[in-house]
Amino acid sequence: MGTARIAVTGANGFVGRQVVSRAAASRVEVVGIVRSDGAARVVSEAGGRPAQVPALQVDALAPLLRGVEAVVHLAQIGGERAGMTYEDVNVEGTRAVVEAARRAGVRRVVYFSGLGVARYGQARRCTNPYFLSKLKAEVGLYEAGLQAVVFRPSYIVGPGDAFVRLLAGDVSRGEVELPGDGSYRMQPVAVADAADAVLAAVERPGTFPLAVDLVGPEPLACAAFVAHVAAALGDAERPSKYRLTSVSVEEADRRAGAGGYRGMLPDELDCMLCDQVGDPRPLESLLGRFLTPVDQAVARAVRGLSRFESAGLPQ
Repeated sequence: MGTARIAVTGANGFVGRQVVSRAAASRVEVVGIVRSDGAARVVSEAGGRPAQVPALQVDALAPLLRGVEAVVHLAQIGGERAGMTYEDVNVEGTRAVVEAARRAGVRRVVYFSGLGVARYGQARRCTNPYFLSKLKAEVGLYEAGLQAVVFRPSYIVGPGDAFVRLLAGDVSRGEVELPGDGSYRMQPVAVADAADAVLAAVERPGTFPLAVDLVGPEPLACAAFVAHVAAALGDAERPSKYRLTSVSVEEADRRAGAGGYRGMLPDELDCMLCDQVGDPRPLESLLGRFLTPVDQAVARAVRGLSRFESAGLPQ
């Protein structure tokens, strides 16, 4: 890719770490924007230069973005916890990043939205405050007139992936509980493919805005994804025999609303059940190669479980 300079918000997170490390391997200088000393250490270890800010605010961000070619905005939330709201983080935080980029003369912003955004108002599980916040953030980015690249991801899978970690624990204990019959689909994409897509988007010529479904090569039912996790555990000589049990979708919704279904708040459960898939061909075109098969992506996630748990890195 050659020497360049990008800024990444949320650079210590699951996807952010991969973007920083793969950029550094390509001799791309990365400013990793984070909030804490621990997060800054993660960025340094991945090969980036950390920059700490207390919050996503224009005055704090703009000086850090001077001389940057593109901003990759990953600092967002999937559930409202610890006093953080979608409006403050996903909407206003994105507006602050976009305005800071504009003031600093940065022309391109790469943003991670959600695969269900295009179905807001059409599908029940995509019509919730989370997807609305993503939709509002997209619109704000488009209206800013910058070169906008929006990725709309399905599940992103790889070392440090929280969903694979959850399922691997269930399989190891011999029982996996899913809401309903597990037939709702997902389209897992390897985190390495997601990171490479970000770097390709930073350099991409052409017309803007661009919105791309960040999806893997094939859709599959959630229950089938569990089987992939079990197979990867077996290949790694870890416990892999399990039985699939079910709780009604209504009961899962009730538990989510009462404080969390298996840690998932209502909007997060919606993301699991929303049954959204996309066309992988535009992503393959952007990357200039085929996407990582789901069994390989899951195997890498399973191999990474022990390393991430022992290192105490964010999951």
